[in-house]
This record gives sequence, C-alpha cells and structure tokens, in this order.
Amino acid sequence: MSSSRVLAVDSGAGHVACGVFASAKTGRLVLEQFALESFNPDAALEAQWSELVSQSLAPAAKRAGVSGPAILCVPGHLTLTKFIKTPAVDKTKREKVIQFEAQQNIPYPLGEVVWDDLVVSDDGLDLEVMLAAVKLDVMEDLCRSVRGAGIAAEAVSPSALALYRSFKYNYPEVTDGVLVVNIGARSTNLLFVNNNRFFVRTINLAGNSVTQAVADEIKQDFAHAESLKLQVLGGHSDLPEASPGRAAVLSASHSFAARLHLEITRSTVNYRRQSGAEQPVCVYVTGGGSLVPDLVPALAEKLKIAVERLDPLRNVDVGPSAQDARAYSAVLADLVGLAVPLSQEESAFTLLPPSITQSIAFRREQPFYIGAAALVALSLALPIWQLNQRAVVAAQQAQVVEAKLQPLRALKTADTANLEKIEAIKKEVTAIQSLVESKSNWINFFTDLQERLVKVEDVWLEKLQVLRPSSTDTASAAPAAGAFGGPAVAQTGAPVPILRLNVSGRLLDKNHPVSKVSEDSYNRVKSLLASFAGSQFISSVEKENFNPNQPGILGFDFILVVNPLKPL
Repeated sequence: MSSSRVLAVDSGAGHVACGVFASAKTGRLVLEQFALESFNPDAALEAQWSELVSQSLAPAAKRAGVSGPAILCVPGHLTLTKFIKTPAVDKTKREKVIQFEAQQNIPYPLGEVVWDDLVVSDDGLDLEVMLAAVKLDVMEDLCRSVRGAGIAAEAVSPSALALYRSFKYNYPEVTDGVLVVNIGARSTNLLFVNNNRFFVRTINLAGNSVTQAVADEIKQDFAHAESLKLQVLGGHSDLPEASPGRAAVLSASHSFAARLHLEITRSTVNYRRQSGAEQPVCVYVTGGGSLVPDLVPALAEKLKIAVERLDPLRNVDVGPSAQDARAYSAVLADLVGLAVPLSQEESAFTLLPPSITQSIAFRREQPFYIGAAALVALSLALPIWQLNQRAVVAAQQAQVVEAKLQPLRALKTADTANLEKIEAIKKEVTAIQSLVESKSNWINFFTDLQERLVKVEDVWLEKLQVLRPSSTDTASAAPAAGAFGGPAVAQTGAPVPILRLNVSGRLLDKNHPVSKVSEDSYNRVKSLLASFAGSQFISSVEKENFNPNQPGILGFDFILVVNPLKPL
C-alpha cells in the first residue's frame, strides 16, 4: 500500500467505520472517503461479532467505494494489553527477554494468541515495553470477515495504540501529563500520556453498562434498551419528562458517570504510584459513550481538573465526499490513529495472524519469483529443445532394444516358474525325510517307558490316552514331523501344536497288602514321575494325581507333555 494513501477500518464492539486518508503537501491528513455502520453491541452476541462486522462493513465499504489492503483496528475488550519494565539490554538480546516476559504475562500459550511488543521508553537503565495480544482464532475470524467485504487486512493495531497515535497527531503541543478516556460499547481505554510515554488500562465499564442497567430497570431486552438509550441521550425521544423509560436512562447515565469517576481516580492513583508521574492536568473524553449528557461537567466537578472532549479531526482535513464524518467525530479517534504516519518501530508492530503475514510476504515477493522463473525458462529453452531431440532418438533406440528383450523376458519367466516348482519339491522331500526319521519315535518311547516301569517294580499302566492339542496350544520346534497321526512340526521353526499323553496306572505295596499304602509307595511313584521328566521324549509332567483308597494299591494318573523336538 502506498504511504500517501491509507485505507483504515475500525471494527468496534458496536460499529464499523472505514475511511481513506491521504497526505496533503502540507503534511496534514485528508479524509477523502468515509462510511460508518452500527450494529447491536450486546455481549450475548460475542460469538457472532466477526459476522456482524462483515455484514456491516460490506455496505459501508460499498457506500464509500473502498476495497483492497487496509489497516485494521481491534477493540479493547478483545485485546490484552500489558506494560512491563525490564533492565535495558543489548538489542540483540532484547527479543529473548521480551519473549520470556510475554510467556509470564500473557495468560495463554503463546501459540494460541497473536501478540507483539512495542518499546515505550528506553533510558539506558530500564526498558518499558507494551505487550498486546489477541486470541488467534478471534483474529483469524476478523480477518476472514473483512476479506468477505472485499478488504484485506495488511496490518492490525490494538485500539489503545491507535488512540495514542490519534492524540499525539491532533495535540502535538501537549507535553504535560494528560488522560485520554475512550468510552466504547464494551470497554473503555484509559490512556495516560506524558510527553512521549504512555500507559493504557482497559476497563469493562462502557456504554453497554448503561444499556444493561436500563434493560434491568424497564424489564426489556437489550436491543430495546439500547434503542431507548440512544433516543433519550441523543434528544430524539418523544417520551414525557416523567416517563419511567426516560427516568431509567437518566438514572443509569448518572450512575455510569459516578462509576467512571471512581475507575479514573483508582487508575490514576495506581499509575502515579507505579510510574512516579504527576497528576494529569487535563482529561480528554471521546468514544460513543462520551455522548452521555453532562458527562464532561460531571467528571470535571468530581476530578477537580479540566475535562474536555477530544477532537480527532482537529488536524485532519475532511474532503467533500466525507463531510458526514464530522457528525461521528466522537467515534473516529481510533480510525484517525490508524492513518497517522508511523515510525519505523511502530510500523513493525502488528497483530496480524502469522498465516496472513506469510501470505502478504509471498505476494510482495511474487513478482520477483515470476521474473526469476521467466529468466530460468528462457535460459533453459535451448537445452530443453536439444534434450527433446535426444529423447526422440533415445526412444527409437529403446524400441529396437525392447524388441530384442521380449524373447529373453519370456525365458526369464519360465525359469522363475521352474525355480518355484523346484523349491516346492524340496519342501516335500524334506517333509518326507523328517517323517521317515521320526517313525521309530513311538517304539523308542514305549521302550523307554517300559525301562522306567521295570526300575520301579510292581507297577503297571492301565491307560495311555493321546490328548489332541488345541489351536492355541503351540510351541516352537526345530524341523521335524509327527508319526502315527501326530501333529506336523513347522519346517521353519514356527509354533507347532503340543501333544500330551494322559497316563494312569497302579503300584502294588507288597509290604502292606491289606492296609493303606505306605509313604514308601508314594516315593516310588514320585520317583517314576521324576524319571519321566528326564526322558528325551517328554518335556514336562503335569497334573499329578494319587488315589490311595484301595488297600495295598496306590492309583495314579498324570499328563506327559511330549517334547516338540521328539514328536510322536
């Protein structure tokens, strides 16, 4: 955007104003185009605020005939403003110090907000910095809304900073400490100015406080109370002097003035205590809420200092197409502040979301990229043509080679199929060999079993039952194969079914033929079971059970777990 012509958009809590400013040869600002639209400032509509801004900005921009890049203003009730003081450090280290302070003072993760900082004063010992932050989703919604009205945000300023710029531009001769009070619909900015230093405190007491008090008094909704307030305070109401509605508005406005006086007094005391500044010599009031009748004299009487209305068009020339702006001068302070020429440091301050900042930076560099791409394309045109010619020759040669390769590919396919058949036959041969090698395992197992029974003496088996394995009862084993219908063992060592044998038998206690079996008989049977665990065919013995109920005979049964390495 050209520095000599600026499109400014002030998106307030209850209105949106747009204006085109130009710089005259004398250096004064000229308001060339202007339009303003109001909407319901009810806090209950906060979720639809961006949409209301878009709906109001579209007709305003059309009426003023404006579009394109603009500087945007975000209202105080959506902006967190903090002033911090740190020891002065080298500029190369300042960014890290301010980043740390921002993390401590902004009550949200920095990734969830758009924030920036502005050095207010640097005396070589202390550094005073203003931090401003807005929720990222709010800022993105606002930028998207104004884009829907044909306006693209190129920079975003908090209303407090725009107010400071407006005051300094219109009252350059004021060097004593003053207080500027901008009363909006949802919030009020208290701006303390002391020469080139400033401090801002945003309070929730504003025009909506009067409306809500009226609504509570007359038992009507917010919209009705807002309309009644504007009619009565603007002198356009036909209500009788003694009517309850008029009385409710006047009572609410008087109460508002009293509360505002208390907030100004409290904020002034705190500001003077923290900064050591002198008492402000004058208070300037502006904003839609400042139109409350008798507000200026009431504040002057209570504060005991001069109070006057701020004139945001004091040093601004108004063009023929924007003459109606004078009727709205009370709400134009922020709009004018957006158009004031900025210092280098102030121009770098913005609350624009990072995604839009990157998009703007890319747009600005786009002509360079396009020119560079064109140069690259021209420089590559001849080499590309030569490469295309070579590619045609290479394609022809590739067709010749492809014709020669077709028979060879057919042979390769046949070889691959034959190799797969050979591998399958090898696996079958391996399985048969394993089966042959393990066919004698049952005979060897019974021989081993008989030898262990003979060693114990006077013992015989009555049952040997093969327990078929379940699908989940598996183990990993080396290559082997089952015999006598036993389960096959995987050739690759994969999990294979585990075979179990349920064995039952009896042992004769010759020394106690007519009485209960002795402890010695138990020991002999346990010795037999223990010897099974040492068999090469058995991996373990499970579920041992003894039955001594028959005199002279000890019954027993147990389960033998077959070793997968010696399958049966």
